[in-house]
Amino acid sequence: MYKVFINDSSLEFVPNHPENQNVVHWKERDRLEEWIERMETTEEVAHYELATEDPEELWTRFMSFYKHIDAAGGVVRNKLNEILMIYRLGKWDLPKGKLEGGESVEEGAMREVIEECGITQLEIIKALPATYHTYFINGQRVLKRTYWFTMRTDHHTELVPQREEQITEAQWVKPDRMPQYLENTYASIRWLLQQTDF
Repeated sequence: MYKVFINDSSLEFVPNHPENQNVVHWKERDRLEEWIERMETTEEVAHYELATEDPEELWTRFMSFYKHIDAAGGVVRNKLNEILMIYRLGKWDLPKGKLEGGESVEEGAMREVIEECGITQLEIIKALPATYHTYFINGQRVLKRTYWFTMRTDHHTELVPQREEQITEAQWVKPDRMPQYLENTYASIRWLLQQTDF
């Protein structure tokens, strides 16, 4: 159903099924904000499945605690099957950014990759699952939904990191070197790359 990353932990909203083992069964007396606060403040990394009769309704309640931002980005591969990674604010990441008014998610994803890395000759191959993660801006909770696409490029000139977006490096990473990059990235990025064909 819905999986959201809060810090390095995750919370997934799933339907109640008798065979569901190792899940937390939601009770109406539970307070959703207590879950959120606990996950925001603990350093322990945990992954919860929250089972409920109506995951959509509980997800809607969860979203009510946040300001919503939509973004889009790409898992970009070149002819050598290398994956494009950026280094921003001390973490390895994938190129992505907020959607601008009136653009489609595909247009936004392409624009962000082009702007953040100086890429040309970019082609969308297919859509990937969206990711959800939370953070704070000026003390306000934010829930960001990022639409992702696998992309290909024949770009062969130097990558140009967008420094005004605090990107200090853009690199092509060989698949066998990805594990060391993923040690210093976000939980949502690790999860996303597990869903791809790379």
